[in-house]
Amino acid sequence: DYHCPDLCAQSGIHFNQGRHPVVEQVSDAPFIANPIDVNPARRMLVITGPNMGGKSTYMRQTALIVLMAYIGSYIPAQDAKIGPIDRIFTRIGASDDLASGRSTFMVEMTETANILNNATANSLVLMDEIGRGTSTYDGLSLAWACAEYLATNLQSFTLFATHYFELTGLADSLPELANVHLDAVEHGDTIRFMHAVQDGAANKSYGLQVAQLAGVPKQVVLAAKRKLHELETGATANKPILSPETTASSSPVCSQEKVETQLDLLASVSEAEDLLQTIQPDDLTPKQALDYLYQLKKLVR
Repeated sequence: DYHCPDLCAQSGIHFNQGRHPVVEQVSDAPFIANPIDVNPARRMLVITGPNMGGKSTYMRQTALIVLMAYIGSYIPAQDAKIGPIDRIFTRIGASDDLASGRSTFMVEMTETANILNNATANSLVLMDEIGRGTSTYDGLSLAWACAEYLATNLQSFTLFATHYFELTGLADSLPELANVHLDAVEHGDTIRFMHAVQDGAANKSYGLQVAQLAGVPKQVVLAAKRKLHELETGATANKPILSPETTASSSPVCSQEKVETQLDLLASVSEAEDLLQTIQPDDLTPKQALDYLYQLKKLVR
């Protein structure tokens, strides 16, 4: 059930009933085929939905179908029109590099940096869960900034999967960005994944239900539910808000009565370097050297 793709000069990727060529062969359940449509007016899809819902499969099958078309193969999709694609970039999965002393998050950021420095308007970019390796606010801010840069500066064809539902708000200010989601249905304490891509943003991640399916002890799941309710209740009045209108750069802003600030290491190092460049060690008296030491000390407080 493979079909011949139409490789055309028109920019974009469009096909109906796309399937993952490997997953459909090894899965016991019938594979749910999905379409995709990215074009110059719709360059980025922000993909939300539950864990196990099929986000990564959807992204990977798109890349594989494009790759198969470009090597001259028939593809597991129908009505395919694929325009010029120069490269495929992916930031998927989580792994560290202990031999080189790189953490999981450093690997993630290194791969992200490679994409942001090398992708073009004709590149296909797959970004899966950017920012999950650090704190919530750091990760959300990085994911927001990366998505915005890909959509506005690079204008690459991008599939951006995330659990940060705040990112769906980008569609309000970026017309070339669209929200899609993979849905699930709850029935009692169980969950059924639909694996069908639909327009719009998801409204739930179903993380606790997936944990229960994985065999996490019921006592732990119940405790997590209580804590989740406690956190949601306490955060209602002071919920983090990302608003592209709040700053000229459309950067994320967390609105709270009190926001804990981090030590800005980059700024501190820069100020320290500026101060050190003005110092001539051979011309200093002991008293002057001590004064400079106190000034440097203040920069890292």
